[in-house]
Amino acid sequence: MAKRSTPKKQQANSQTSRRFKSFQNRARKRLANTAKISTCPQCKESKLSHTACQGCGYYKGRKALDMEKQIDKITKVKA
Repeated sequence: MAKRSTPKKQQANSQTSRRFKSFQNRARKRLANTAKISTCPQCKESKLSHTACQGCGYYKGRKALDMEKQIDKITKVKA
């Protein structure tokens, strides 16, 4: 791997943020349509495709997540 030379002068913060913002915008355009949203056949809520429903816990017609256990985790308070 080739070694990189040391910068001669410090780069301005505006230049750094401009470069980062352009990278962000390109990534946003590329990823804009990748998240496919579908409806759950059990509870008719919207969910991400190929994932278990966060509302009812079903995936492909069978129970994947135990929602009662999830709720118990959230409501328990550590003493």
